[in-house]
Amino acid sequence: MAESKILIVEDEVLPALELQFILKGLGYAVQTSTNGEEAVLLAGEENPDIVLMDISIDGEMDGIQTADNIGLGLGIPIIFMTGYSDEEVIEKAKHINPVAILSKPLDMHILKSVIKSAIEKTT
Repeated sequence: MAESKILIVEDEVLPALELQFILKGLGYAVQTSTNGEEAVLLAGEENPDIVLMDISIDGEMDGIQTADNIGLGLGIPIIFMTGYSDEEVIEKAKHINPVAILSKPLDMHILKSVIKSAIEKTT
């Protein structure tokens, strides 16, 4: 079976690199993007199995708008990551029907479990 592909959309370099390192170590093929426009293009070209999306990213679109474009257009499951607990933002994110909304700093055990479960449901 081919390795599962994950797209990380995170505009902070160190957290993105840490996530990429951990997920590659778990056997996933990982790509990263720092903004919404690039993420939508990458998702269309690479067709990842899942997207890890920071809610607050640089660019014209925030993470919620980006996830909406990727999820609606391509049907790729989304896991949101956020450092904010603003109820309004969380409610807006829920309308995208993400697999999960995880708080930063991420608990790697929870993240691994959520990714594995989401990929098993789509394959």
